[in-house]
Amino acid sequence: DYAPTLIASAQNALAAKTMIEAEDLRDQTLITYPVSRDKLDVFTDLLTPARVEPAGQRHVELTAVILMLVGSNRGVAVLPDWVIRDVKSHADYVTRPLGPGAITKRLFAATRDEDAARPYMAHFLRLGRSEPVKLQRG
Repeated sequence: DYAPTLIASAQNALAAKTMIEAEDLRDQTLITYPVSRDKLDVFTDLLTPARVEPAGQRHVELTAVILMLVGSNRGVAVLPDWVIRDVKSHADYVTRPLGPGAITKRLFAATRDEDAARPYMAHFLRLGRSEPVKLQRG
């Protein structure tokens, strides 16, 4: 399980908030991966149900670039908590939960029958079961 979490520059106005609601993103540039909105938690679980549209949306392919843009206050992003774990304590960033109410999501893995017995797949699935638990514990 993971929690979609807002990350913003410490200089952003949202840094003063303790929790982020849909309306808070109305005047923000939202930096996202270049996928359809129905694949982005921030839209499916927060913005679309509230009928809120961000001021702008910028597509970026690399997480490192998203973090650089956020750190320079060129927009905000919503990423899984485990992705931003290492920058949470960095002075240039703030992280805030989405709300109201906790939003959590679950990742699922599927394999093709012919790949299920391959050693790399077994290792990948083993990591998928153990690493998220370690990351959540901090």
